Amino acid sequence: MFLVDFRGEGMAIFAGRYRWDGTKKGDREPIAWFAGSYDVKLFKRAPSSLKVQYLKPYICVYAPTGEGQSISANPEKFAQQLCTDFSLQLEQVLWVEDLLKERNQYEVVMFTRSGKMGDRVFYRTEKRLALESEVRMIQRELSELERQIG
Repeated sequence: MFLVDFRGEGMAIFAGRYRWDGTKKGDREPIAWFAGSYDVKLFKRAPSSLKVQYLKPYICVYAPTGEGQSISANPEKFAQQLCTDFSLQLEQVLWVEDLLKERNQYEVVMFTRSGKMGDRVFYRTEKRLALESEVRMIQRELSELERQIG
């Protein structure tokens, strides 16, 4: 894990291959019951002005590596684990799956609270193709991140 400041308040939180081994640890179930990995770029967006405050100040772009179990069909545990590891709130992150295609490359994953039992929060997951404006923003932010961390 590393933190890199870029563009004022923007910050790279993690950029690399995120792995899991598919085993249960304590009370926490694994992301998937088989090992796997995804390439992850997780960063905090820099506001364009002091008056701007994003509803989702963090962006997580993740892409399959082809190694092990895919989480594409059910990304909730993956997202929750990243939030636990990096002390983030699920609702404050724009979750984006990079489908590694030329057309319709990005899919936005939305988590909506659907209930709670004890300390456990349940989410409804919806996916949609990224809007054109979102694609431009994602590409701009990723370019800036790549420029800063090389």
